[in-house]
Amino acid sequence: MTRLLQQLRQLRASTRGASALEFALVAPVLLMLLMGITQLGVLFFAQAGLKSAVEEAARFATLWPTPNQSQIEQRIQTRRFGMDPANIVGPTVTFSANQAPNFVTISMSYRITLNYVFDKKTLILSESRRAYVAN
Repeated sequence: MTRLLQQLRQLRASTRGASALEFALVAPVLLMLLMGITQLGVLFFAQAGLKSAVEEAARFATLWPTPNQSQIEQRIQTRRFGMDPANIVGPTVTFSANQAPNFVTISMSYRITLNYVFDKKTLILSESRRAYVAN
């Protein structure tokens, strides 16, 4: 019996394996944090691509002679980055109808699915710009 108590005291005083136990407690939190950071990066990259494409189309619409709707949509397709074409909603190009001043409104949306360990969330990002065009 005394030998068993002596072994239990030695085991309680031992620090072997403490690092492995601490890592096992911290590793899941660390991995979830890293996955969250990467998903946030994917979200920001898609938002930047969406914003860039719509802004470039709005700048393009202000050129003389004024481009038509299909030319503006083509410009959006060539200037987008960071987006999967299957998830793009739009773009919609709307010219003002006999209003002064003349303008074009360009809007586009993008569906992005964020992939978490236990769940998937689909977000819809949208961007819209109005550009005033020459008569």
